[in-house]
Amino acid sequence: RDFGDIQQFPVMYDGWFATEHEWMGADGETPRKVSGDVAKGLGRQIEAQMVTAVQAALADGVTRMEVRFDCVPNLEEVDLGTALNQKFSVEIREDMGLGEKKYKTEIRRNLVDWANHHWARKLAAALTSLDLSVFIQHCSQTDFSKANTLGENIWVGRLGRAPRILAAGDVGVVVNPGVEDQWKKALTFSAPDSPLIYLNSISGGWTYELGGPIKEAEQIYYMKRVSKGWIFRCYPGPWQALVERPDGSVQVLATYEKRPLLRDASKVVREYSFEKFAIFNDRYAKGFGGRL
Repeated sequence: RDFGDIQQFPVMYDGWFATEHEWMGADGETPRKVSGDVAKGLGRQIEAQMVTAVQAALADGVTRMEVRFDCVPNLEEVDLGTALNQKFSVEIREDMGLGEKKYKTEIRRNLVDWANHHWARKLAAALTSLDLSVFIQHCSQTDFSKANTLGENIWVGRLGRAPRILAAGDVGVVVNPGVEDQWKKALTFSAPDSPLIYLNSISGGWTYELGGPIKEAEQIYYMKRVSKGWIFRCYPGPWQALVERPDGSVQVLATYEKRPLLRDASKVVREYSFEKFAIFNDRYAKGFGGRL
């Protein structure tokens, strides 16, 4: 597969999807479409970049990693049930063998949890191809047992309930850790030579910075929305500050070899957006750059 430049920010919002979807925009007039076209380097970019970054870090001997991106295309609007998120929920249901209508409400109600499970499964499938055993450890209370299984080398359960202390040849994937204690708890169940990946912590461990509270964990694949844009890193590449333009495309404004302070990178994006687009770069307001 040709996923294009693996270091580039994924296409908004095609990169989340594996198949094509069409719908009518919120204004009831504008047709919307995500391609999911892998051949054109549009679909499955999130999956490809995440997997490639983690595999590169493993090859370099990194054993404590953080992977963070919006688990659904419109994370900030997840409670509103945007059309784009609804299309994504259909895709993950089908991927997990839950396409029947009886699962529709359950997954929509807990879309963040199910979406994170979807990404954990994608990461686990890639890691087992390297002859590793993967332990997906959820910090939520959602029951994922109805999803189809991916093989005997992938264990799914809650944090702290894995059948053994993870050792060499095992990889732990800790999904959406919240308070700092959960991050630290995961370390106690993982030997130093057993890779541990913190996946999609929405709270970020309440650090209010780029990266969670575990200093040993390197940000391997990281996408954080800020006002008017994004902060992005795909290992082993640099950090990037990007503005999201009114048409939904992105532009790199600054690169950093070391992790920048959130306030500094955010300021670059915010000031450029106001200087270039003034008030006409709003994701919500029709006539002012609205595009959701």
